[in-house]
Amino acid sequence: MLADGNLDPKKFFDKDQYNTLTLNLATGTVFKENDIDVVIGLLDPHIEREDKDAKLAYLKEKKLNNLLMKAVTEAETNEDRVKLLTICWESGLDFKDDFLFFVKFACNSDYMTAFEAFTVVENTEDIKDEAALAKSIELLDNCKNGNTQIIEDLRTNILSRKI
Repeated sequence: MLADGNLDPKKFFDKDQYNTLTLNLATGTVFKENDIDVVIGLLDPHIEREDKDAKLAYLKEKKLNNLLMKAVTEAETNEDRVKLLTICWESGLDFKDDFLFFVKFACNSDYMTAFEAFTVVENTEDIKDEAALAKSIELLDNCKNGNTQIIEDLRTNILSRKI
């Protein structure tokens, strides 16, 4: 089909026509095509609520934390990163082992990125790792993103978790 010239592969990267998620899979982590399709489907702004709930449940059932985190890391725009961070907390996945990952994104200078990362941290429960909590406070102390209210609220949230 590509040989006949009727299909231009560049059009698949046109964000006005298609939802595109680009992942660098050279790291050795293998993700199933269906799993990636579910994440891409969740990026559709016109997704029906029932379909969205089913896709979020699928992410949680399959424990696709690593796929979501990879997508967040490799998002090409802040808009895409915000959508992916929203999917993280909406999925109800357990990110307690990835707590610092989201604290780092809460230090992002883009307000919505920082806010959605804060929301993931806020919804993460049962963090017992004192070292991770201490490192989180250290990261926040060095955070100069201009989103002072988010940083202060996050600091208060983390300090309330300390044993």
